[in-house]
Amino acid sequence: MPDILFTCAGTTDPVRGGHDGGILHVVRHYRPEKVYLFLSKEMVGYETKDHRFERTFRHASEKWGYPLEWHEEQTDLENVADLDAVSEPLYGFFRRVAEENPGYRILINLSSGTPQMKIILAQLAVSLQAPVLGVQVLNPQKQSGDSKRTNDPDYDVEFELELNEDDEPGAPNRCLEPKLLAVQRDRQCAQIRSLLARRDYGALAAMDKELPPQLAKLACHLAARSELQMKEAAKLARGMTLPFKLYPALDATDERYRLLSEYYLLLRNLQRTQRYTEFVLRLNPFLTQLLLRLIEQNLPCPLGSILEKRGKHTYLSPEGMERHAPEIKQAFEREMANRRKNLRIDWTKDFSLYLGIPMMHALGGLTPALLDVLDACEKLNGSQRNAAAHQLYAVTEKQICEECCDSHGQHYGSSRLVQALGQMLKRAYPDVCDDALFTVYDRCEAYILEQL
Repeated sequence: MPDILFTCAGTTDPVRGGHDGGILHVVRHYRPEKVYLFLSKEMVGYETKDHRFERTFRHASEKWGYPLEWHEEQTDLENVADLDAVSEPLYGFFRRVAEENPGYRILINLSSGTPQMKIILAQLAVSLQAPVLGVQVLNPQKQSGDSKRTNDPDYDVEFELELNEDDEPGAPNRCLEPKLLAVQRDRQCAQIRSLLARRDYGALAAMDKELPPQLAKLACHLAARSELQMKEAAKLARGMTLPFKLYPALDATDERYRLLSEYYLLLRNLQRTQRYTEFVLRLNPFLTQLLLRLIEQNLPCPLGSILEKRGKHTYLSPEGMERHAPEIKQAFEREMANRRKNLRIDWTKDFSLYLGIPMMHALGGLTPALLDVLDACEKLNGSQRNAAAHQLYAVTEKQICEECCDSHGQHYGSSRLVQALGQMLKRAYPDVCDDALFTVYDRCEAYILEQL
């Protein structure tokens, strides 16, 4: 990763007492491609008077034989001892530099400028808004310098450059990379990795001021999306330039698919983060809506012909089934009789797994393995959901494994359930569902980690 240098200017720059100031010494030993120089009103005056920084950078470029590009941020900042007055323009300049130079590491000179500037520079050296490295330049005298500063009226930049002892062979490298700042930045990165591992996007979004604008927006998108705030998530996704699609549907116009696909991703996240109680509670409404779609897909008549809606309630209509799909009705009644030990079908129940899973067996629109999964989900729903919803009770992976078994008596856990549900979603929407959907959160997380 190539380097650029972000620095303030002080009265030890560019050369003082026969030695490099902080700016020139970092340029000498790191050879950044660009220098971004923040100048107070006082420093602007010196630059206007003798062009000391322009002459220094040209001198360095010619002497060391590499093209050095520099940019000056000339301000009218007068009270450089006021931390609040310094912070806003300096932070703003840094954000702009970071946005304009993606793919660069930003070297931050910790040794030039006023004490207040150095405080802010140290904070920027642990920033997550861009790849950064704080560099400290030690005083050549290893104590407070007693030579004239560069704000002396008689300061001669050409004279200082010509007599600079740091140009001599064997001159020491006085640059240090403070480990304390690196440790602090690593700690912040570790915090983000932990939040991503837990898929705690809300907490990640709360760090938005510490992240680059693109990552902050992506974190807010993931937080909204994981809470099924679909309109807000879509709004945040607009305008983001990423190397992958946030909504990799082949056709995103079907509102039911969009809702089901987002709900499925929520289930994947719950399973991955081992939030099994919420996983079980959320499984029922997802499967109920998915079953309606699968039934619609395999019926010989429109779905509305066998459904009856009253208010917010949806029922299977025996009359509609008899009229429009009599053979399916007979197969459904046989399936229900086998399952319910010849008890009468309660047609007054809301459409649910109780009715939807036997209907899928009657239609035969899924493989035996997927039908086994549906049966396992019905068992899980019956044994765990009510307790989880109404009691002080927590579902474990072990309990899921105990309840979920196929027709051969083999048990399986939440991971296989999620995999099978994804297969059903693809069957329900073969012309819409893209495999890339299943890993969209993984790709977002990998992208965030790559940018730190």
